[in-house]
Amino acid sequence: MKWTTILCPIDFSEVSLSALRLATALRELFDARLILIYVVEPIVAPSDFTFGPMTSGDVEERLVERSRQSLEEVVASLEVPREKIQSRVEHGRASQEIVRVASEEKADVIVMGTHGYTGMAHVLLGSTAERVLRRAPCPVLTVRAQNKGGAREG
Repeated sequence: MKWTTILCPIDFSEVSLSALRLATALRELFDARLILIYVVEPIVAPSDFTFGPMTSGDVEERLVERSRQSLEEVVASLEVPREKIQSRVEHGRASQEIVRVASEEKADVIVMGTHGYTGMAHVLLGSTAERVLRRAPCPVLTVRAQNKGGAREG
């Protein structure tokens, strides 16, 4: 088996950065192309909620720009040849966009973090990783969050 394209969704959390470290190591092992993706989810606000002179579209636009900058900083910090790395900022529901980009880019594997929520936290927060696992066009390798003592959560 040879992986040529590795997709790594990140949200700048510690667990997603751990997944990025693994994805980077796999990228080097297989001399693969690494694609980082960050998804800006739509802002849902009550109809009377305002930012004064700003609309929710303006806020989302700023989030997209800030996300691009943060993603470029992460890319610059990695020791990956420029021709082997790409970053994308997408807009929509995270799980749907990750699956869409994986299909579009013909990813061989998705490497992503999961917070490992269980019980009521899982019911309330859901799991992007779980939704991706169900619909991904390729294998999904998940990295679980660690608690402060170093043990895996969940």
